[in-house]
Amino acid sequence: MSDQTLIDPTAPAAQRVAKAERPANLDGARIGLVDGMLNPSGHWGQGLLDGVERYLTSRFEGTSFSRVSRPQLTPNPPDIWAEQMADEYAALVIAAGD
Repeated sequence: MSDQTLIDPTAPAAQRVAKAERPANLDGARIGLVDGMLNPSGHWGQGLLDGVERYLTSRFEGTSFSRVSRPQLTPNPPDIWAEQMADEYAALVIAAGD
């Protein structure tokens, strides 16, 4: 398999999916940080996102960050939500797990 494709783990059958576009540089970019953990009250996701924010801040000048809320149950399918976020952010970092 080429390194230019990803497998959607939620698909009923394996399908090749193109990677999302990536900006060439994140200098000055606005990045959304999303806590998608199943148990947000444990603050594990926030801790991971804090570390990502520190790391990216040290590598890219003028980068700004926003914490983005995404309810576990949303009326929009994930692809529509992602498209909406693409209008506002150069990138999203999502902490996911249980």
